[in-house]
Amino acid sequence: MAEKIRVGDKLPFFLYDTPYSAGNRFRDLLERQAPLVVVFMANFGHPITRTFAGRYADTYTSLRDGGFALVVRSRADKLARSIGPDTLPYPLLCDAAGVLYEHLDIPTSKSTLMSYSLEGWRILREAKKQGYKPTKGAEQQLPLTLILDRDGTVLFCHYGASLTDVPEDCAAIQSLLEELELTPESPDFEEETAELPYEELQAAVAAETRPRSHHGRRPPEDTDEFQPVRPIRSYDTAELEKTSMFGLFDDPYDEK
Repeated sequence: MAEKIRVGDKLPFFLYDTPYSAGNRFRDLLERQAPLVVVFMANFGHPITRTFAGRYADTYTSLRDGGFALVVRSRADKLARSIGPDTLPYPLLCDAAGVLYEHLDIPTSKSTLMSYSLEGWRILREAKKQGYKPTKGAEQQLPLTLILDRDGTVLFCHYGASLTDVPEDCAAIQSLLEELELTPESPDFEEETAELPYEELQAAVAAETRPRSHHGRRPPEDTDEFQPVRPIRSYDTAELEKTSMFGLFDDPYDEK
């Protein structure tokens, strides 16, 4: 029986599909981007999911000290028709069958009044004006927010009480990482001002041509932490149709 995951638990490694690639290893994503913030939401066609997906994309550069991935209950092959490799700056994991949602015991709600916040009602109202027609009586998929360490250990866990109970945008995610002290530590002042041998000091002074801030640090855009989004290997849509099932318990250590 599925149980809600808690801080200190480990999420199993699995294979996942995106609209633009198939059979990706979650272990690789963790190794590249930990601490990794993972937000689980409803299907990508839901107005609230679409709204937050856009917010995360628009503010992605605000996330400096970790990675981000969005999980949706949608089929990768269907989303492949409209979402290409350059559409979103973060991975969009597709779990139409809800394998992960069941494994993590992410609840659904039959009560529309309970599952929609004031913000949710506002988003839904605007979507209806644009032609969105919700299915009457359908269960609403509630969200989950996790922060995972490199080995899949849960560092933070929050089961959302409403459809909008997730980080507002990537700036909010960055603030959360900072509050939880999950950001890389800055070098100590003593280490930065330690004396160098004379030859090294001469070379350092000669090379010092960039403007510095009042703290003596380089501007953020000049730091090594700023890295472009890694290109994602592409797969044909036909191949995605064969691999749309989520392989939660596929053995990530079997290289055959």
